[in-house]
Amino acid sequence: MRYAQILHNKVHWIFESEEKPQFAPNIVLVDITDKPDVQEGWDYDEVTGVFTQPIPIEPEPLEPTELEVISNYVLDVDYRLAMIEMGL
Repeated sequence: MRYAQILHNKVHWIFESEEKPQFAPNIVLVDITDKPDVQEGWDYDEVTGVFTQPIPIEPEPLEPTELEVISNYVLDVDYRLAMIEMGL
């Protein structure tokens, strides 16, 4: 039989065993013998008993603030001035 340990509504660990092990009562094990596609990291809905692949969240690109643009410009000017003063 194939089991999944569920932690924070995610498949934390998948293992095989002839019978369901007796762990501490707070450890949730679900029989996934008939669900061969389930993988570690998948989401688990404990109400419906349904496993789903996690949907990756793409971070939105951050636009630099006006202050960051000005600071970068000042740093660039300072760098170039230092290079000129050193004769490089």
